Amino acid sequence: MSLLIWPIALPIIVGALVFCAPRGLAKYLKWFSVVAAATTFGLCITCVAEAPPSWTVNGEVLLALDGLGSLVLLGVGFFSLLMTLYSAGFFKPGDISESYYYGNILLSVGAACGVAVASNLILLALFWGLLGIPLYLLINTGSERGNTVAKKTLLILGGTDSVLLLGIAAFFVSTGSFDMLVKSQVPVVSVAAWFGVICIIIAALAKAGAMPFHTWVPDASETAPVPAVAMLPASLDKLLGIYLLARVFLTMYHIPNSVKIACMLIGAGTIVFAVMAAMMQHNLRRLLGFHAVSQVGYMVLGIATGTAIGVVGGLFHMLNHAIYKSCLFLAAGAAEKRTGETELARMGGLAKVMPLTFVAAVVAAFAISGIPPLNGFASKWMVYNGIIAAKDMGFVWVIVLVAAMFGSALTLASFVKVLHSVFLGQPKEPRQAGKQPGILMLVPMLVLSGLCILLGIFAVRLGVNKIILPALAGIEGIDEAAFNQTLAGSWGSGTATILLIAALIVGLIIYLFSTFTRAREDESYVGGEVGTRAEMYNFEGVEFYKTVGEMPLLKNLYKQADAKWYDLYEQLRRTTFYITGWLRKLHDGVLHTYVTWCVVGLVVILWWLLYSYKILGRAF
Repeated sequence: MSLLIWPIALPIIVGALVFCAPRGLAKYLKWFSVVAAATTFGLCITCVAEAPPSWTVNGEVLLALDGLGSLVLLGVGFFSLLMTLYSAGFFKPGDISESYYYGNILLSVGAACGVAVASNLILLALFWGLLGIPLYLLINTGSERGNTVAKKTLLILGGTDSVLLLGIAAFFVSTGSFDMLVKSQVPVVSVAAWFGVICIIIAALAKAGAMPFHTWVPDASETAPVPAVAMLPASLDKLLGIYLLARVFLTMYHIPNSVKIACMLIGAGTIVFAVMAAMMQHNLRRLLGFHAVSQVGYMVLGIATGTAIGVVGGLFHMLNHAIYKSCLFLAAGAAEKRTGETELARMGGLAKVMPLTFVAAVVAAFAISGIPPLNGFASKWMVYNGIIAAKDMGFVWVIVLVAAMFGSALTLASFVKVLHSVFLGQPKEPRQAGKQPGILMLVPMLVLSGLCILLGIFAVRLGVNKIILPALAGIEGIDEAAFNQTLAGSWGSGTATILLIAALIVGLIIYLFSTFTRAREDESYVGGEVGTRAEMYNFEGVEFYKTVGEMPLLKNLYKQADAKWYDLYEQLRRTTFYITGWLRKLHDGVLHTYVTWCVVGLVVILWWLLYSYKILGRAF
């Protein structure tokens, strides 16, 4: 039996045992699950190190591991271990059903490993769909809101899973095989090839949480348990969605420029619209969920450029995002556990009582905002240069580059609000000094924040040369030489620094001129005031960008977004109910109405048959 089976089989078998465990063993299940996750991670490392032969059944290759699959397999094992460890410290006895929670977590791990090592597309679709079951069960916490969000997630991902099956069928028509690790890319010239590319890309974007299939991510982030959110929407789903997208672009199809441009525009739109939505959020979890959507845009942009530095940057950003976004959700979970709140207006003052959590949150917030020398800056910079290197696609590169850089600035702006509201603002109630999250919660946060620094300082030497480029070994046009050549001739960071400084100076001049004639005098605030005067100068973080939401151009857009006019799921639901509402009205219980509709139906069918006979008669 191939070694590749064990990272899949072990967590699924252990998860099934956890589901069936008697209540008397409930207090031991978290440790049992941590050991299972650690063992699975060890098996993932062993598989990558030993490069075992593929698993073949009746001449059909079902499981195989190449560089890209190795990267995702290691990521799945690593993040699963950290999130399971955090869960063991986050939940206290009685908070959850241990068998239910840890059973679903381990099932997710096994399914995700299956996606990473599957060579056969039918097997990949099996594990891909299986991953949706524990996600649905973890989101459905028993509340009415949880039930609604779980259904929405299941319908969006389940619907796009069906689209994936259609894409796989089209790929088979084009190649005569279900083997995903084909040696030559399929040219997109036939109808089947076009259909396959579009369908598989849709499934990949939905799993990753890109627009317009994104709305399940912030909803699930608000509803599901924090460790489950950090593991699934924040890390594993992003890894797997972008993995499949990279497969389409790098190994399965020879993508035409029109598809690349369309994906670049989708990526740019995802960045800007999601980050603008995040700026207006008052719920910490929902805000982080929108940022998880926004960051997907950078990954899609990098891969869609097709350039060496762009693809490397997109995959590096996929890894970096899983690191800092998981860290942010874990820090948010620690803050929520300490205060019992997720609303920013009711939090604050946690930096003193949770200094290590605060440090981890600051590092991760600066990383996602693209502040050097952290990992988020490195991968975003590569994506920017990949966009510039794709200038042969026309003027679109200017639009997406501006959108990407603008989105990074807005990301920093919204995390200023987060850090102020959660950690630096005034506490809404007295905090007990010195109380810290347990070691099981701190270790994952500190490890992830440390990786943000390490992969930022040694981005090329460690992140690119040791992690990303080996994953792309054998892919034509994307190797160390091509990457270094593009990097050497890319837009220098010094030029960008000068432009950013110039933009700040222009912004300062505009600000000074706009306030020059509107000076206001008031009593000075020196600190230490109490009572109503202290309240006057206690600015809530949620008010930081209230002016943005009230701008004439954006006010209606935000209102429409709150009314879910840009929610694809909600619009399909409304349309469906509208049509079914008319159908209900037609069924009024009157016999004459039913007879009329039967006659009309027969006339339509008869006309269609006669028309078809006429067309077929001409053909033959």
